[in-house]
Amino acid sequence: MTTPASRCPFEHIQNPDLEAEQIAETTEITVKLLDKRYPPPKQILRGVHPKSHGCVKATFTINCDIPPDLQVGLFAEPGKQFDAVIRFSNASALVEPDTTETEIDPRTNEVVEVDKQGSRGMAIKVLNVGGEVLTDDNGAHNQDFLMINQQMFAFANTEDYLRLDRVLLQDNDVADRFFLPLLIPDSSVSDEQKQRIAKTLNIIKDDIQKTDVGNPLGIQYFSAAPFLFGTNKVMKFSAKPCAEVPPTQSPPRPRPDNYLRDALTGTMNEKDPLHFDFMLQVRSESCDFGPDNEFIENASSKWEDEFISVAKITIPRPQPEVDSEENKVHCEKLAFTPWHSLVEHQPIGSINRLRKDVYEASAKHREASVSK
Repeated sequence: MTTPASRCPFEHIQNPDLEAEQIAETTEITVKLLDKRYPPPKQILRGVHPKSHGCVKATFTINCDIPPDLQVGLFAEPGKQFDAVIRFSNASALVEPDTTETEIDPRTNEVVEVDKQGSRGMAIKVLNVGGEVLTDDNGAHNQDFLMINQQMFAFANTEDYLRLDRVLLQDNDVADRFFLPLLIPDSSVSDEQKQRIAKTLNIIKDDIQKTDVGNPLGIQYFSAAPFLFGTNKVMKFSAKPCAEVPPTQSPPRPRPDNYLRDALTGTMNEKDPLHFDFMLQVRSESCDFGPDNEFIENASSKWEDEFISVAKITIPRPQPEVDSEENKVHCEKLAFTPWHSLVEHQPIGSINRLRKDVYEASAKHREASVSK
């Protein structure tokens, strides 16, 4: 069952009909990309974050001292505890080694050494939250919190993501042509678009590719995109480990292809629970959201607001079953979307509106391929 999403005063859609067309085309391309990446008899994986490092069991407990003005939606009852499942992953659209150590120099066609990290993901599924949800999770009322280890998405909005997907479909998942307008004049790309493309390139090169991660359990994650917080506020959220979790850096070269899964599995075989602080940035209608609500509609924008702790994530250990085939199969069957959400925390902004149809199409296509 799906509850219709309501428009909110924070969103600013310049051309709703055009955006609807862009979302529909992106959704269609998503399915085509999945079919190209996973021809029969391969199992179709997720459109994004297909490489899992593992799923772990956890609890999600609302802080007993949560401020009254933050007791909204999932956070309405201080001290309440929920069961949860957390999936750690790579954000890359393809299942590849955890870091890139060599690549072909397009100028010389020679193999050169590089050291490029990738974006990492943490997806929390808080189970049986009750209340009214936007989209149920196979009949269950769950709250999904999807995060990456950067405060901003590399792609700002639906328009840019559609341009990316068109390039990936035409160029066999190579994104280089997306950035060509920065080098070659292109009258079809506006100056505003070029500014966003340049920012995308900077986020990829300066934030994603240079952020060394040695253990998925030891880094901070962010929602990047905004969400409602009740009726008159908006939020971004983050999960931060309460203590250092080794290894803090990736292993020496040459690195194993799956060293992040190895680090997670090894960490989960140890004793004593791990803890994350779950934190919010909250803004009200009185805040300045920039021209055309840029801080809502542009997912590459960064909020400078203070993060406030509202809940504690506890991951009990040991969990030796994390690396079992049964757990891997269960992990793969889980579907995450920001639209598995209480109405009080509705996803908002261009990228989140896009994610609704794209994630649903991806999940349905995966499920259909398994049942064949």
